[in-house]
Amino acid sequence: MLLPTDHGQAWRESILERELLVEKIVPVFIFFSLWLDGWFFPLLLLPFLYVILVESKNLSWLGFGKKEIRRSIFLGMFLTVFLIVVYYPIFLYYAGLQDHKLLTLTDIFTDIIWYPLYEEVAYRSFLLVHFTDFKASSYQKNLSINIFQSLLFLSVHTHHITSGMPLILIPVFLLGFLNGIIFQRTRNILGCIFSHMTLNGFAILLHFS
Repeated sequence: MLLPTDHGQAWRESILERELLVEKIVPVFIFFSLWLDGWFFPLLLLPFLYVILVESKNLSWLGFGKKEIRRSIFLGMFLTVFLIVVYYPIFLYYAGLQDHKLLTLTDIFTDIIWYPLYEEVAYRSFLLVHFTDFKASSYQKNLSINIFQSLLFLSVHTHHITSGMPLILIPVFLLGFLNGIIFQRTRNILGCIFSHMTLNGFAILLHFS
């Protein structure tokens, strides 16, 4: 027979198990599905619906809010300038390998709007918000999870290796890693989206010019 203290212990354990399931385990599977497929557009709704319907939180928890928005945008602008400086000489180095073609509306939508939004929500917003320790100064833990998401972000850009332009992975990694720092410091995703969109826009204009 369970004593009252046993009931209390069992209740606390069940609460902890549910919190672990909701806050850590299920988000891992959601992120894994986002990492596997970036083309199925409705999949982007999954992290938003999970946060709203299951975790009972609003979108500001994912970084879509007014808090730290100016700081986030400023850091995003600074990062954009830095990455353009890094990317431009790499582009010139591979200029002879570029496959020039006409710029289409599909190119504009996917490269400048869709992928920056999708990847920032998946890699920086949804993943980092569930595994970054925002309250304590857990520098080593936060650095590790940021490097981890940056490497996963890098893994979906390996087509640059097969196309003979592996050095492009340098600004790609820096974009993922530094945007991760911006999100961890501000918990606002808008600056990250801005820097990603602007850098992609700069790259696509160079590529199609």
